[in-house]
Amino acid sequence: MRVYSALMLSSFALPLGFAADLLPETKRAFDRYVQLTEAGLDRNLNGGHFLYSDLSSGEKAKLRKGEVTIMPRQALDNGKEIDVPGGLVQDWLGILFIPNAAVDQVRAVLEDYPAYKNLYKPEVIDSKLLNRNGNEFDIFLRLYKRQFLTVVLNANYHVKFGLLDPTHLYVNSRSTRIAEVDNPERSMTLEQPVGHDDGFLWALNSYWRIEQADGGVYAQLEAISLSRDLPFGLFWLKGFLQKFPKDSMEATLRGTKRAVKNQLRAAGDDPGHLIAVLAGKNLSE
Repeated sequence: MRVYSALMLSSFALPLGFAADLLPETKRAFDRYVQLTEAGLDRNLNGGHFLYSDLSSGEKAKLRKGEVTIMPRQALDNGKEIDVPGGLVQDWLGILFIPNAAVDQVRAVLEDYPAYKNLYKPEVIDSKLLNRNGNEFDIFLRLYKRQFLTVVLNANYHVKFGLLDPTHLYVNSRSTRIAEVDNPERSMTLEQPVGHDDGFLWALNSYWRIEQADGGVYAQLEAISLSRDLPFGLFWLKGFLQKFPKDSMEATLRGTKRAVKNQLRAAGDDPGHLIAVLAGKNLSE
């Protein structure tokens, strides 16, 4: 069996013949969804709505207090939802605030691809920089998800960084190949055929928008994923498929914030940390 139950419960075992094909019409519909989303994001780069346009001053205040906002999104084609035959598209947007940070510090973390396996574990268990050409990168990530099932994916991405000005950075990342590991207990390199596997993740694009303001940085991440649809009798898997990209997004946001704050502490630029250290010394004394 290609995918094994993390809980070792036979009732959750996937049936034989569960494998699905990524059909041409599924891929075309997903590409259309991405095209419309990216067109909207590009308009916002120059249209005065760099971050999510409906983010109110009150919501920004909550972010500055440490909250993380995560919400579903939906691209429309001439006002209508996009039908994706044979596939399930998920579109999530998340935002958090990193106090005392600057755009360059966030960029340094996002460009450190070999460190991703440490920054974003356990969702990322291996990471490599394959090639760099100026502001464009080709990278490899080995993704891990364990809930009712354990799934490991070998994923390649092409990433492009763009700096609009010293306080606004965007990063577009598009998956170019995602392969499901056949049996992670045996090998991490033996894969199921790309596009003919269990269909947990066929594509995953992400779009960072980093804005420096209010004494720190707002970090916004939108992630769009494509997985298989669910055959009758396997709707219990829906929660797993829905949690995969959403949980990965929250882990990525929090991991990025943690890495930037560690960078600030190492440089002595985090006054909040310094105050806490001094308070600790006073208490101990």
